[in-house]
Amino acid sequence: MGLSKAEIQNLRAFRDSLDNDNIKLKQQIKKKLLSDKYIIHVLNNKELEKTDAEPDDYFGVNILPFYILPDTQTKVDNFICFETSNEVKYSMNYNASVRKTQQITFTILCNDKNDIDKETSLPRHDLLAALIQNMFNYEVFLGGRWILVSDRASVTDTHYLMRTLLFQQETDNNLVKTIDGKPRIINKHVLCEPSIPN
Repeated sequence: MGLSKAEIQNLRAFRDSLDNDNIKLKQQIKKKLLSDKYIIHVLNNKELEKTDAEPDDYFGVNILPFYILPDTQTKVDNFICFETSNEVKYSMNYNASVRKTQQITFTILCNDKNDIDKETSLPRHDLLAALIQNMFNYEVFLGGRWILVSDRASVTDTHYLMRTLLFQQETDNNLVKTIDGKPRIINKHVLCEPSIPN
């Protein structure tokens, strides 16, 4: 069943959704990663470098907004995967909590044949992790200050070195519901028009 142009536009509107914290957060992470020339350089994608690719070309190739274990036959050697999660802490006094814990998990995968960055003599997965840590640790964006709470190295059984970074923040729960394209604040099941300054 196909969609009309208007229906496709409705789907595309979710890219800028106020209601879904995962989409908002992943869009911000994507923007931050693709704007960092060091990360793009250390990803070391020779195919993209040959074509003078733009940083946006690395998204969906080396930088993935989900975790997937790459096939060992892939032409791409190095990946940054990221996932987000939200945990709402409910209170018995209220129907909905106003606070939640958000997490970003970065999984860095580097093929063991391309494991050392030649220019720094550092393990590539450690160097990418250090760049991500420098970019996100103690940074304030989307509601609060992000803190690195876990940094673990491991290997996969498919010849990839792996480092997993977990960042966390506590922030306001998403109390917004978009109805007919207009954001509304939900407070104890009451929909209120937000006051938006002109």
